Amino acid sequence: MRLYWRLVGARARGQLQYKLSFGLLLLANVCFTVTELLAVLVAVRHVPHLAGWSIVEVVFLFGLSYLAFAFAELLSAGFDGFHRHVVEGTFDRVLVRPLGAFFQIFASDLALRRVGRASAGIVALAVALPALPVVWTLDRLVVLALGLASGVAIYFAIFVVGAASAFWTTQANEAVNIFTNGGNLITSYPLDVFDGWLRRLITFVVPLAFINYYPALYVLGRADPLGLPDWARLASPLAAAAALLAAGLIWSAGVRRYSSTGS
Repeated sequence: MRLYWRLVGARARGQLQYKLSFGLLLLANVCFTVTELLAVLVAVRHVPHLAGWSIVEVVFLFGLSYLAFAFAELLSAGFDGFHRHVVEGTFDRVLVRPLGAFFQIFASDLALRRVGRASAGIVALAVALPALPVVWTLDRLVVLALGLASGVAIYFAIFVVGAASAFWTTQANEAVNIFTNGGNLITSYPLDVFDGWLRRLITFVVPLAFINYYPALYVLGRADPLGLPDWARLASPLAAAAALLAAGLIWSAGVRRYSSTGS
């Protein structure tokens, strides 16, 4: 961890050298995410209840998803553009260094400008949490904290899978954006509003539902419309562990497959 903070600290200090550029990028990220929050509010402003969810509860879902996404995107900055390492053969340099390839890519960047993306999530939660019709007991607070941490892990795992796809094709990482940016959009709304096949996809295949929906069901005292047992509302850490394990296996398989550029 000490080495990680030294490496990303150097990257962060480099970004902060250009204060105007950094400030503008940060402001752009803030404006972008606040606009998305406003879009959600506009979509539900004339609907007192969306599939049985109040506006405050929808904002709660939005805040959890966006905050988890923002932190995952911040931590996974090193995996952005990873396909260039594979295409240009510069991944060779990573492999001959005395540290693991995953750690080197993970610690290669920390995109501070993406802190701005967390702004909408923070604002949404600051508005929604006091307004929710729940009594904040210790178990609810723990589930909320674990759900947020699990959401970060799930999104991070998807980013890693997107980067690892470059070992097979440099274009597949764009398809993975369906489950990162697209997943962030889907989880901003209650899953009840989507068709059954999509709910099953993001519950049993790509566990986006465990980022915010199932923790929210527990916090709000709701039953699962899919009919899963009550313990599923507490399964976000298990879903996150499974996602990280799958991402690690895919990454390891990709590294073993890598054979440089051949040039």
